Amino acid sequence: MPLDYKFKPKPYEDALKLAFSSFKPRASRELVPVTSALGWRVAVEVVSNKYLPPNHIAFYDGYAVMFEDTIGADVTKPVKLRVRGSVLKEGDERELVIEKGYAAYVSSNAPLPRGANAVVREEFTDLVGDYVLIKKEVSLGENVVFKGEDIKPGDVLLEKGSILGAQDLGLLMELGVSRIYVYRKPTIGIIATGDELVEKLERGVPFPDNYSAILAFLFNMLGFYGRQIGIVRDNIGEIEEIISANIHLFDALALVAGASRGLRDYSGKVLENLGEIIFHSTNLRPGKVSGLARVEGKPVFLVPGHIGSAISCLYNIIVPIMSKIYYDGIQLVPKVKARLSSDVEARPGSYTFRTVSLSWSRGGTLVAAPHIRRMGGSTLLTILSRAQGYILIPPGSKLARGQVIEVSLFSPLESLRWSCE
Repeated sequence: MPLDYKFKPKPYEDALKLAFSSFKPRASRELVPVTSALGWRVAVEVVSNKYLPPNHIAFYDGYAVMFEDTIGADVTKPVKLRVRGSVLKEGDERELVIEKGYAAYVSSNAPLPRGANAVVREEFTDLVGDYVLIKKEVSLGENVVFKGEDIKPGDVLLEKGSILGAQDLGLLMELGVSRIYVYRKPTIGIIATGDELVEKLERGVPFPDNYSAILAFLFNMLGFYGRQIGIVRDNIGEIEEIISANIHLFDALALVAGASRGLRDYSGKVLENLGEIIFHSTNLRPGKVSGLARVEGKPVFLVPGHIGSAISCLYNIIVPIMSKIYYDGIQLVPKVKARLSSDVEARPGSYTFRTVSLSWSRGGTLVAAPHIRRMGGSTLLTILSRAQGYILIPPGSKLARGQVIEVSLFSPLESLRWSCE
């Protein structure tokens, strides 16, 4: 690295605080059709202005009655009520009134006619001409879903920051909501550096930089648009050129590799030339040489070239900083509780990032098995492939086998990859 460049190391927590204060919040929202909102995050709390159900409705097919008329009814002594019409759908109930001695047929989910206060299930009745024989006593409100029993005006349906699932969209449709405010997904451009990568590219290697591809995939699963911009040589001019050409096209850039102190590690110097270095190097292990710069007011991340360090940088630096700037600081990484399968600790003075594999024990307990081997070159991608999440251990801390800990998942998809012992 050029001799005139100096690292700006910070303790991990201080680095995050400095990053948060170095950028103004830029979260923005967009109004999208409910039918297109699957997987997006709610930007404005959704509060109901309706009752659901909007009327008292029948839970089963049967007969709407006054419960008082059924007192004492059983198979040997049925109660005889005159049938006054039927309610098969909303609106049919408007012309009906249930009085003493009368009943009306109702379909499941159909509104109750006025005067009715219970429903007798059809299997406990016999229809004889214009009369129905009630063979079971019912209580007040039995087999009825009352107006607003599910939702009332003022109820919070979806909290800000929650991920919209299929069932959430179905609920919104049921309430007649056609559009919803969601967070705009920030764009992150990924630039890979390295003469060796360019040589692979020129030889026609299909995937000369799979680490950047992994970052892009993970960004896309966490609520960003990650896009690989390209690969450049370890050349200050070329790196400056690609950053300058793309900084206005994205909300943030990630410059992968060249972040260390090697002779051809130019990322820090380039960003110093183009903008301001916020920090470069923390006490995060792996991921020590991760960094952040501000170029034309936008964040540009220095991402280490080793896969373990790159993943640590993504989750411990990029995601929280991008969330603070573009997502109002909401938690983008899902978390679960699990029991440790072995002891694990962090060296004094360093935060330790450990990937873990998750599995269900025969007793139904979620177990986290930490990976102790170092995550370095591509040969250790197997560690990442077998993991579903990670833990970040504070400096000097020791976590004991059997201890219940919080595990951060790589993405919501990871819950589908847990195995059973």
